Amino acid sequence: MSVVIACLSQKGGVGKSTLARLIAWTYASAEWQVKICDFNTKQLTSVDWVAQRMAAGHKPEIAAEPYSSVKGFRKEQFDLLVVDGRPDSDNSSLEIARVADLCVLPTGLAIDDLKPQVMFANELRSKGIPRERILLVLNKITESAIAVTEARGYLRSAGYAVAETDLAAKTGYQMAQNAGRAIAETNFTSLNERADELAAEIVNRVNELPRIAA
Repeated sequence: MSVVIACLSQKGGVGKSTLARLIAWTYASAEWQVKICDFNTKQLTSVDWVAQRMAAGHKPEIAAEPYSSVKGFRKEQFDLLVVDGRPDSDNSSLEIARVADLCVLPTGLAIDDLKPQVMFANELRSKGIPRERILLVLNKITESAIAVTEARGYLRSAGYAVAETDLAAKTGYQMAQNAGRAIAETNFTSLNERADELAAEIVNRVNELPRIAA
């Protein structure tokens, strides 16, 4: 049975696909067979990214395919399925969350990002998703330590775990993804190390949780 990690969001533009690619690359680098299940069938950002990656010959190889239902991807024979969900709270997001070993919810620092993601997490909780299977990640942060601390406090006061490692809005991350690489494959050691630290947190959290029953 595949491990399932879902990157979900109430809104677009908070880094859902960025995290899905990082997670996929991290496990693939450890020689896992990995596939990204792209539920954003209108944009297909992860499918296009994988196609670009393959065309450029980047290793390790990662598979990707568009999906519109959970039944489709649950039949896949991969070590890890990374779900890049739709950028809204629809029925597919709940179905995905119910089979996911971990739901990763990225958010920016602004209340316009924080509040919708907390509301989304609350919605998942109300539908039976255990709190421990939800992890918030601060993404595209600014240099303001105060803003980061306040955002982290807002999420924790709502009762949710927040990754200790956050990601800054860096051109290097954008350039890497534009070239079909993950954010741990930039030309800058410090950026790669930061991305690796976040990925390690996510991997450790998955390992600490009991597996979802088939």
